[in-house]
Amino acid sequence: MGWDQQPVRDAPSPAPEDAPLTITRPLRRDRMFVSGTLVLLALAICLRMPDILIESRFWCEEGNVFFHNAWVMPPGQALFHPFGGYLNLAANAGTLAARWLLPVRLAPYLTMILALLVQLCPLGLLLGAGDGWLRPRMVRVAAALLVLFVPAVEEIWLQTLHCQFELALCCGIILALRPEPVRSLATAFRFALLLLAPLCGPGAIALLPLFLARAALDRDRGRLWQALVLGIGSVLQLGLFFHAEHSRGYSLDPIVLLDIFTVRHLYLPFLGIAHTDLAARLIEVRRQSGHVPLKATLLPILVFGPFLLLTLRHRISRPAFWLLAGGGIVACASYFGAIGGAEGLIHARAGGRYIFVPQALFSLSILALAATAPRWIGLGAAAVVLWLLALGGVEYVHPWAFIGHGPPWRHEAALWQADPAYQPHVWPESWATVSLPRRP
Repeated sequence: MGWDQQPVRDAPSPAPEDAPLTITRPLRRDRMFVSGTLVLLALAICLRMPDILIESRFWCEEGNVFFHNAWVMPPGQALFHPFGGYLNLAANAGTLAARWLLPVRLAPYLTMILALLVQLCPLGLLLGAGDGWLRPRMVRVAAALLVLFVPAVEEIWLQTLHCQFELALCCGIILALRPEPVRSLATAFRFALLLLAPLCGPGAIALLPLFLARAALDRDRGRLWQALVLGIGSVLQLGLFFHAEHSRGYSLDPIVLLDIFTVRHLYLPFLGIAHTDLAARLIEVRRQSGHVPLKATLLPILVFGPFLLLTLRHRISRPAFWLLAGGGIVACASYFGAIGGAEGLIHARAGGRYIFVPQALFSLSILALAATAPRWIGLGAAAVVLWLLALGGVEYVHPWAFIGHGPPWRHEAALWQADPAYQPHVWPESWATVSLPRRP
């Protein structure tokens, strides 16, 4: 018997043959709920930074590296060309499709549409899950909003370069959900995500030991298949494409790790960006003076230690444990391989892409605890969830302007069409240009 095998949504009762609608109506209503909620969430994603859609853009290396490669390389080479030390299949395929399927002035719209679909994947997994703790619709909506409201992660928004982080989050969510029947569309969808995620970046690979551990503990064939599919993608990435990149830190001081947890996983989601920015500067000053910021370093131990014990103590709260463990292992792997080293992540806004998956999983873990733990613990966790939603919602409607604005791509493409020597600019402002040589 698995750790988290809980009651699932009530199966429809048998009905006479002359009343088939009695059987199908509950499932139909749930599908309509999931579809309608996803549409609303898609609108919320698009309207958060409307200039992205109005002006259109390529984000950083999505334009000057991946779209450039799609422009100058044969399609087969561009599709499997590694960058930054690994294969990013989502960015390669997205920019390649944009290169060949749309005019240059409209090319970013295809990558943005693809990125939006990927950004909806973890939300769809949560909204459509049949697990007992996610049975109430309000809990599923809260789960989706917790993911959407992770603060200071605007750089993953609507671009294929960072789809890898959304896909890694999908893997972390699948780890905590009960397996669906093998022969179902839901299982096929999850297998596709598990295979694709490690081929888009190394973050999802960090979860493979947890998938193997859960398959062994649960003695469940569905878990084993999940681990196998994730393992295939991981072996392909590590064996064929992954290599050490000189710009990455590949080191992680325990004190630095704890300080990052304090700033990005305690201060930021609970205090907001303004207060966190001030606190982070004080921690950085303390570190630069050669001292250990003792309070900041001990705080994660005092918070996450009891939280871990709570998820282990109550048998019914196992989803919370796997979400918490997934967030922890992805955090360590991400900060270990962060570009420029981990210490820069102590800043309140730096490297939001590395913070996204761990914080989303930590927030979902609190929600799982609220939905499954005994009364007083559950009520306390629910209060924390409400605070995360309230503060996250406030931060959501005030995105970082540095990421939400930039040079209009259609205008840049028009300048390039008028002058073949011109190199269009990508976002953010004055960051880089794209070399698009005219074909002879």
